[in-house]
Amino acid sequence: MRLPRFPRDVAALLAGQIGPVANLRSSCGCGVRFASDSPWVELHLARLRHHQPFPAAVALEIEHVDGVAAQHGPDLRERQNEVVVRLPTGLERGGPLTPLVCWLPLISTCAIAGIALADGARLECAPAPAPRWLAIGDSLTQGFSVQSPLDAWVPRLSRRLDLPCWNLGVGGIKIEPEAFRWALESRVWDVVSIGLGSNHAWRASDTDAVVEPALRLARLACAGPHRRIVWILPPWKPCEAGKGPADFQGMPLGPDTGARAGRIRESLRAALTPLTPRLVLAEGHVPEDVRLLPDGLHPAAHGSAIIAERLARFLG
Repeated sequence: MRLPRFPRDVAALLAGQIGPVANLRSSCGCGVRFASDSPWVELHLARLRHHQPFPAAVALEIEHVDGVAAQHGPDLRERQNEVVVRLPTGLERGGPLTPLVCWLPLISTCAIAGIALADGARLECAPAPAPRWLAIGDSLTQGFSVQSPLDAWVPRLSRRLDLPCWNLGVGGIKIEPEAFRWALESRVWDVVSIGLGSNHAWRASDTDAVVEPALRLARLACAGPHRRIVWILPPWKPCEAGKGPADFQGMPLGPDTGARAGRIRESLRAALTPLTPRLVLAEGHVPEDVRLLPDGLHPAAHGSAIIAERLARFLG
């Protein structure tokens, strides 16, 4: 069973954009939730494929009455197709049934072949809480370069702020209003966050065309009855200061890209400011420390923790 994040017509909309289409189909933000007393859980994955050379793992949350415990799985980057991961729960058979959530990898695609429990363990349905936060964004929202699904900034804030989330981050995507219309119109959200614009920096023609789709998406979000709407402006990149690697997966990260990134940020700030206070603008969330951005764009776990800390006041 696959757990799709987007309707099929969104893939058709992005046809020809190889990277975004692959990330559209990723298992980011997807998982299975149930209640059990099993001392361990085996997650059986089928058709596991990795889209980027970053570490990738599954994770398990154990929702005790007095708090949530986490188990992080091993790096699966060297394994594909049929994969089995066993994670301990710390529970005892015959004890209270405890909700468990198995989270799938952030960047990879996979199907769930099944869940195995210890002999004699009980299993019950445990419905997920209704989502309250719609996270629209690119690779930073999806969780690029963070190994455990629980270490990216979106799941960190989802737990911290008690905002069950739909993570619709798509690595490589530009501002595509129609790709997210269905989600904005699917329900009334307590929080809508939009973290798009960075991927317009790769080409001058995209940079010059960033404002019009941004205004369409912002107005689409603001037209709904959503309670809080936050546009997270494109973050600082090391190439803006002449630092960092020369490229990311073949895309240049030189002074020209840095200059375009800065121009996009300024253009979006100027274009979106008239929509405040209905639309809240957030920025300054990515730390300006190249050691925390190993590929020049994406943070590892520590950098994601800093992002979560800085964005909490805008989303909470």
